[in-house]
Formats: sequence, structure tokens, C-alpha cells
Amino acid sequence: MARIFRCKHCGKIFKRNPRLKSSQRYCYEVACQQERKNTWERVKIKTNESYRQRRQASKRRWRKQHSAHTYQRQYRERHPEYIDKNREKQQQRNTRRKDLQESAMIVKTDALSQQRPINPGLYALLPWDNRGMEKIVKTDALMVQLTVLQYTPTLSQQQLPVL
Repeated sequence: MARIFRCKHCGKIFKRNPRLKSSQRYCYEVACQQERKNTWERVKIKTNESYRQRRQASKRRWRKQHSAHTYQRQYRERHPEYIDKNREKQQQRNTRRKDLQESAMIVKTDALSQQRPINPGLYALLPWDNRGMEKIVKTDALMVQLTVLQYTPTLSQQQLPVL
């Protein structure tokens, strides 16, 4: 049995803890242990229905007791350095935005109008059934061609193409 192992998170080589026998996959570093716990929880939530339900109920209870507004206000009261740091970062973002001659808006409300949400072309429409994922050949695919039509206010209704 090898007395060393490579940590799955940081990739460094370590001596094995003899009490863990051959099951050690992560080193003792805080970030690596946190990754190990996160991985375990993701697998547990995915594979254990009762654990997932208990976890969701626990989160619901916490959210009910700590509404977002109350939680944020209390956090800011307890961490005044956060407020100063956030203000400073926002000033830097505003300065950078002015330097790049961007819009003065902080929140971009028309993000989708700048790009097409769907590119025109040929697409395959498939029925979604996660139980049928083991199929290799899809026999029930429907081929469709999408064309993006954009309404232009300058055109009258008679000039728009009819499909």
C-alpha cells in the first residue's frame, strides 16, 4: 500500500494518515477539506431523496427566520468595513465605466435587445425524458428551421412578411 497520495483538490502530494487506511483522497488544508465536504453533500443531495427533503426544509426554515432584508441589514451593522469596501469598489466601477464611456446605468435592463436570443438555423426538437437517456439513437426527433423576425416600427403592417 502506497504511503503517499495526491490530493484531489490541490494536486499536492502528501503522506497518508495511517488511521484512514487507503481511503484518503484530500489533504488537511482548509480549502481541500471544504471541497471534500461540498462534494459529499452534492452526491448526497443527488442520490438521497430524504436527505434532500430535510435539507430543503431546513433552508426554508432559515430563510423564513432570516428574511433577506433583515439579514443584510444586520450583516452591514456588524461589518462596517464591508460598507466602506463596497463603497470604494462601486466608485472604482463607476470611474471605469466613465473611462470606457459606457452608459451611466448600473443595471442593464435591455440586455436581450442588444443580441439575438436565438440564432436562426436548423434545430432538432427532442422530447425530454430523463428516463430515456440510455437510448443511443433518437427516433423521435423533429427537425425545424427557425427564422428570427424582428418587428421594425418604421414598417407598416402591410410590409411585414406573412408566414
